[in-house]
Amino acid sequence: MSTYDDLAAKKGRGTPFDGLVAVEFAADSNPFMLNPPKDYIDFLLEIGAGELGNASYMIYSGLIESVELYGEDLAGAGGVFLFGDDFQGYCTGFRGGDWKVVEVDPVSKIIEEIFPTFQDFIRDKISQIS
Repeated sequence: MSTYDDLAAKKGRGTPFDGLVAVEFAADSNPFMLNPPKDYIDFLLEIGAGELGNASYMIYSGLIESVELYGEDLAGAGGVFLFGDDFQGYCTGFRGGDWKVVEVDPVSKIIEEIFPTFQDFIRDKISQIS
């Protein structure tokens, strides 16, 4: 049994994640893909990446260092690795030190922990959009 079997069974039936496309990647193709949480990798492989809902949320096909978008490392040595955004400037990702899900305010660049796991985050996001 997989983490997202329930979602996979619903995909294609009018869900907010119908348009997501499963991601295929080699573990060594992205240095940030070496050890992210399994629930995140499972989601990309089983459900996919892309636009969730009608321009409600974008799930990237891999992690992006926060410095690439914000021009600075936002969380010090651990870093922040972004996996998506809300099309309004707020990005979400993982705090590298503990892999907790965080949100980055685009103006203040304040990082706030919002969920303990990716699975908690994505299921909440899907329920908000549904």
